[in-house]
This record gives sequence, C-alpha cells and structure tokens, in this order.
Amino acid sequence: MRKTIIGAYLVISCSAPIDYFGNEVKIKTDRIYLLKIREDKFDKDKYTLIFVEQRGNPTKSSLKKRKVTLYRYIDLIMSINGYTEKNIIEERSRGVIDPRYHVTIEFD
Repeated sequence: MRKTIIGAYLVISCSAPIDYFGNEVKIKTDRIYLLKIREDKFDKDKYTLIFVEQRGNPTKSSLKKRKVTLYRYIDLIMSINGYTEKNIIEERSRGVIDPRYHVTIEFD
C-alpha cells in the first residue's frame, strides 16, 4: 500500500502541468498558466482569471512573457464566448510559496 501511494505521487508530481483548457504548459516559456475562471455574481460579463505563476523574482523579460501569455488566454476566451472588447480592471500577484496571478476583466 505504501509503495503504491509513493509511486502514484511520483507519477503525478513528475507530469507536466495542464491548464484550464486541457493543454500542456511549459511554465519556463509561458511564465503563467490558467488555473480557474470565476464569473462575477452580479455581472455576467465580468470574470476573474486565476493563473499559476512561475516561482522566483520576475525580471523585465519574464514580465513580458507573462503579458503575452495573458493576452493569448484573453483572446481565446473572447473567441470562445463571442466577445469583441475587453477591459482589464485589476491585476495582482499573491503568494510566495505557491504564487498566483489574479486578473479581473470585463468583456463587451
């Protein structure tokens, strides 16, 4: 039983992360990947996107990678749901050990 649990843990921890849409992620090149999408309770066109962020101090080049990946996810969400415009309301990073990047967006 103990060997089975340890073996399962190793298989799960060594696998590549998967984003919200089921795609494999290369965290070194993308810097972030989408974990959850939360719809606002009062405004159906307002969403909070929660990303897993790469650990470590961000540099200028890694922040550019994060921005490119963010806009790629936003464009994907816009094309799936039929939105034509976006307005980023708030961006914030939280956590040190398990960093998360929260972005609140309103679509039109």
